[in-house]
Amino acid sequence: MHPALADDLARLPELLQAARDLAVREVAGLAERPVAAPGPVPGRDPLPAAGAGGDGALARFAERWAPGSSGCAGPRWRAAFSNWRTTEADAERVLSVLAASG
Repeated sequence: MHPALADDLARLPELLQAARDLAVREVAGLAERPVAAPGPVPGRDPLPAAGAGGDGALARFAERWAPGSSGCAGPRWRAAFSNWRTTEADAERVLSVLAASG
């Protein structure tokens, strides 16, 4: 196993908590965000060749993509937890787990 993946696996509970904390902070601040995020979409930025690990991925998301999240009504957070097969029920389960763990 690649050393970065092994490190992430060894620290999985900590990484999951960090991801949860980021999600909670982002959702908590949505009411203050504009309906449409002003400014350009972040430009292309190649991924690091050596990888960045879980912490690096969270930091990259928080820096590049989270600020562009809008405060509009609807499932604005869904893309962070889903793919094309995710249903509304799946999304509601994620919210329930986040709410219960807080």
